[in-house]
Amino acid sequence: MKKTLSLILIILMAFTAANLWAGGSKEKAETSTQTQTQTEITAESTITSEFTVELTSGDSSAFGGSYNSDGNYELTYKGTEEAVFTVSGLLEGTLIVKSDNADYTIVLNGADIRGQSLPAIQLKSETTCTFVLAEGTENYVSDSSSNEKKGAITGSGDVEIEGSGSLTVSVYKKHGIKLDGGLTINSGNVTINGDENAEGNMISADVYFVMNDGSLAIRANGSVYGEESKGIKVNGVEGEDRDCGYVEINGGTIDIVSVGKAITAGWKAEDDAETEDTSDDPYAAVYINGGYISITTTGTPYEVSDDESLSPEGIEGKNAVIINGGTIYITTTDDSINAGDLVQFNGGYVYANATANDTIDSNGKLEINGGTLIILNSTNMEQGIDCDNDSNFSYTGGTFVAIGTGNNVPGSTDTSAYSLGYIGTTFKGGDEIAVLDENSNVVIGFVVPDGITFTTIVFGSEDIQGNSTYSIATGTFSGVEEKDSLVTAAKSFKVSKTLVTYTTTSFTSTNGTLGMNIGGNQNDFHGGFQGNFPSGQAPSGQMGGMPGFPGAMPWGPRF
Repeated sequence: MKKTLSLILIILMAFTAANLWAGGSKEKAETSTQTQTQTEITAESTITSEFTVELTSGDSSAFGGSYNSDGNYELTYKGTEEAVFTVSGLLEGTLIVKSDNADYTIVLNGADIRGQSLPAIQLKSETTCTFVLAEGTENYVSDSSSNEKKGAITGSGDVEIEGSGSLTVSVYKKHGIKLDGGLTINSGNVTINGDENAEGNMISADVYFVMNDGSLAIRANGSVYGEESKGIKVNGVEGEDRDCGYVEINGGTIDIVSVGKAITAGWKAEDDAETEDTSDDPYAAVYINGGYISITTTGTPYEVSDDESLSPEGIEGKNAVIINGGTIYITTTDDSINAGDLVQFNGGYVYANATANDTIDSNGKLEINGGTLIILNSTNMEQGIDCDNDSNFSYTGGTFVAIGTGNNVPGSTDTSAYSLGYIGTTFKGGDEIAVLDENSNVVIGFVVPDGITFTTIVFGSEDIQGNSTYSIATGTFSGVEEKDSLVTAAKSFKVSKTLVTYTTTSFTSTNGTLGMNIGGNQNDFHGGFQGNFPSGQAPSGQMGGMPGFPGAMPWGPRF
């Protein structure tokens, strides 16, 4: 909704739009203006020893290895029992592996493999390959700008990575790790660095990506216009098993800086489908159950056409994003979290800050059932929480604060926890905002970060009870317990101005229309709004004035 809606709003407010939106047509060029704002991860190999491959487990009579005429090393295994190969030393060429009848393990024991006209490693069989990063070793893989294939590492089957050593992948042509199957990281320290001219994704898997433990650092620096690099992308494939095309993060540490999207389960039926039957399409979802995730996107969004666009979102699931646990920090130049059908929070800690476009954007349902969410947005004409209509938003538990020019608020009949929203004041960096109970105790609060301005704020807390009186006020905290601007406790709060007072006779209390409501039954909201409407706000059930701009435009239109 975000781009279409923004255009509509610009037309409606043409007399102020010049200060709210900059841009125009963009001519195609050889390179875009995207720039990295964080330091590249650099690593330099000192490996000069002779390249060796040793069969350390398996059928030795079925093993063969030799250099071909191009200087690439071809490893062939025809056995049926699982094999283990230990690889070390410097190879200026490609390691080509074929094992059609058995799964196999490649122990990287101080290896440096530098692909020339092909990937550094080609896994040509559909069997599963496990890379073990030997303890205490550093291992390096790189392709070149002359790579004729699609990745620095390519594979026809599934790949697993484990061990206590490290692996650095340097990407110069297109993708980093490109698999027809799935990728699982169980342990080890993996770094993938993309050159600014690389035109692909640092991890591109067709079936799945799973992170169980270890560390993964990605710098997707590719900035060629129209081919900007993504961090992790799972493409999805059609088939009877729709459970392919997903991202699952259970543990470990992930650190991504990308020009394009950071993490995406990116099935797109109009581009990827081979059949008209949608029943065999994958369910493209991102599941986060644990771990520590840091995401920064740096590209400037543009959309010339469906095929010529850049959306540097943080976490995207074409169907769903479901967060059950973990600690997640996201700073993006587009949506921080986006899904087509469902964004669901059941636990974990999420800090999301979008400097352009919406922060949490669901084109279907939004559910907050648990966890702690800090949702920041200070961009003109965009929302902290955007789910098209309040009736799509349910809140049953957890703690959240959302700021923005607008916000959808919980309006689904599934809502069973209490939230308070406010519109009407322009808040700025340094402002301190508190929800106070009838005895002036701090229930929840927020300290506005420097450089941010906004006009709407929504608090959700399990400490807010029904049939009770609460006020939202500005002032000064003392004895505060604060993390990432969210205040969970304070000894006292000195009130400078009480903004609004509510009695919680319904689950959601607001003093006006905080966010855009498109489609759905707007008259079937959460029992009506409470409090006084700011100038320019419509009565309950009407679209009314522009959220975040009370009094800026007359009543109507309805979208």
